[in-house]
Amino acid sequence: LNAVTAWTGSEPFMEVVGQQTKHTPWIGMTAWDLIFPLFVFMSGVTMPYALTGKLEKGVSKREVWKGLFRRMALLVLFGWSFSLFKLDWSQFKPSTVLSLIGVAYFIAGGVVIHRPVRSQLAVAFGLLVGYALALQFIPAPGATAGPWTPTGNLAGYLDRHLIPGKLHMGIFDPEGTIRVLPAAAMALFGAVTGQALRNTSTPTARLAGMIALTGVVGVISGLMLGQIVPVIKPLWSSSYIVLSAGWSLILLALFYLLVDVWKQRWLAFPFLPLGMNAITIYVAAHYIDFKFTSSFFFGGLTQFDAEFGKVAITGGVLLVEWLLLYFLYRKKIFLRV
Repeated sequence: LNAVTAWTGSEPFMEVVGQQTKHTPWIGMTAWDLIFPLFVFMSGVTMPYALTGKLEKGVSKREVWKGLFRRMALLVLFGWSFSLFKLDWSQFKPSTVLSLIGVAYFIAGGVVIHRPVRSQLAVAFGLLVGYALALQFIPAPGATAGPWTPTGNLAGYLDRHLIPGKLHMGIFDPEGTIRVLPAAAMALFGAVTGQALRNTSTPTARLAGMIALTGVVGVISGLMLGQIVPVIKPLWSSSYIVLSAGWSLILLALFYLLVDVWKQRWLAFPFLPLGMNAITIYVAAHYIDFKFTSSFFFGGLTQFDAEFGKVAITGGVLLVEWLLLYFLYRKKIFLRV
C-alpha cells in the first residue's frame, strides 16, 4: 500500500480521485457527472441503427413510433418501481434517471424518424439555445429572471409545482420537468454521430480524428459557454450538455480508433457485458446492495488510508457488478426495452 501511495503521489492524488467519483453539488463538473449524459449520448448513437435502419427495411413509421413509446413506458415504469413499492406517496419519486432517459429518447427518436441529419443537429442546438434563454430570461413567479441558484431558477420552480411526491434534492429534481429538452439534445448529438459511423463502410483513422476534433471543439465551447451559462449538472444547463457532448465524442473516438480501426477488440471485452445489460445493472443496483458486498471484501483498507479505502470500495462495487453482468453475458440473459 505504501508503494501504491508513493507512486500515485500520496494523499492529494487519492483525494482528487475520490472527488472525481462524486457529483458536483452545483456549479462544475467531475468525471462522475459525465456518466449520465454519456449514457444518453450513446443511446442516441444507436438510433440510426435501431430506428433509421428499420425504416430502410420497410418498417412503417407507425410501428417505429410504437416501439419508441413502448421503450419510454418501460423505462418510466422501471424508474417508478424504485419508490412505488414503498407504498408511501410522500416517498414516491416520479422523476427518475430512467424516466429522463426514456422521455429524452422518445423526443429525439421522433426527430430522427422524421428529419434528416442536418435538421436533427439544428433541433439539438435549438433546444439548447431555447433552454438557456428560458432559464436566463423567464422569471419564476416571485423571483427575478436569470438566477443560476438552486432556489431561484425556472426549472426548480416547475419541479416544485408540477412534480408530485418526492423531489430528489428537496427543492428541485435534477431529472425533473424541462430537463428532458437538453437531454433530448444530447441524444440527438449522439444520433448525428451514429449516422456518421453508419455511413462509413470501413472504419478509418480519419473519421476517428474528425470525431475527436469535434469533441475537442465541444469541450472548449462548453467551457467558454460556461462563463455565461454556468455548467450545472442538476439543471442540465446548455453549457453542461455541450461540455459533456465534447467529452463523449472524445471517448467514442478513442474506442472507435482502438477497437474498430486498429482491431484491438480485446480492449472492448470488459465493456461488452455492461453494454449488453446496461439497464439491467442500473435497475439491479436499486435492489441489490453491492456496496455492502464490496465493503465486506475491501472495507479493511480504510484502516491504512481513508481515501484509498473509499476508492477501493467504489472500485469493488464496480467489480462485483461486472461479475454479475459477466455471468448474465455468459448465460446469454439480456434485458431489452
